[in-house]
Amino acid sequence: MSCQCKDAALRAYRELKGMGDSEGRAYDAAVRIFQHYHPESERIQAYETVGDWLDEHELVVSADCRPSGTPL
Repeated sequence: MSCQCKDAALRAYRELKGMGDSEGRAYDAAVRIFQHYHPESERIQAYETVGDWLDEHELVVSADCRPSGTPL
């Protein structure tokens, strides 16, 4: 995956959370950024990839923010 894509998605998540947006909105925004860079990716794959990145960086996304079928 593109490092530029990952950096942009994580930055958006952090900044939105820092401005007081909900976890779900920040997560969705990060996924939309991923999909901008990777339009060929399925929606569920995009959520899984971004969720993994957030986990790696200890930016936890609660289960109720993930679409059904995505692992924790």
